[in-house]
Amino acid sequence: MTDPLATLSGTLDAVWAQLLRGASDREAPARHPVLATAGRSGGEARMVVLRSADREGARVEIFADRRSAKVGELVTEPRASLLVWDPAQRLQIRLRARFEVLAGEAVTPLWQALPGAARALYGGRPAPGTPIAAPGDHIADPAALAFCVLRGMLSEIETLHLETLGHRRALFRAAEGWQGQWCAP
Repeated sequence: MTDPLATLSGTLDAVWAQLLRGASDREAPARHPVLATAGRSGGEARMVVLRSADREGARVEIFADRRSAKVGELVTEPRASLLVWDPAQRLQIRLRARFEVLAGEAVTPLWQALPGAARALYGGRPAPGTPIAAPGDHIADPAALAFCVLRGMLSEIETLHLETLGHRRALFRAAEGWQGQWCAP
């Protein structure tokens, strides 16, 4: 069987297969990437849920509460990274992107499509990150005004495939038409 990660085109195809699966399959490794942003105290990283991936548009989307720290960080510095780890393939995927925050009428159809349990994640009281005395002191209070979409326009995709007989690293850039190049691991 041919290893798709042995070629640049196969590697890029594998990345997009991972992302597309992550956007729809709760069990996929790419479903919960790590989002890394620039915060006041340095780098900030947290797990998020990948909601959409579009290869043709070279973009990904994440849902968030507008009041969360990550949203403020992306407004201040829109360049951020997403990290995916697939343990079965031993494949690390880093996505570098410029994020924009979409809110209000632009995201109303997405808000309306969310089931009630998912809506409860956006708009609780008090706002995300606010200190509380006990977990029960947070009240779910779904609010469409708190819901937003973080749309990341990809500029680079970097992979590291860990192999027993030699790791493989590849870099793909939007500015170069995603043709890719091998890099020293």
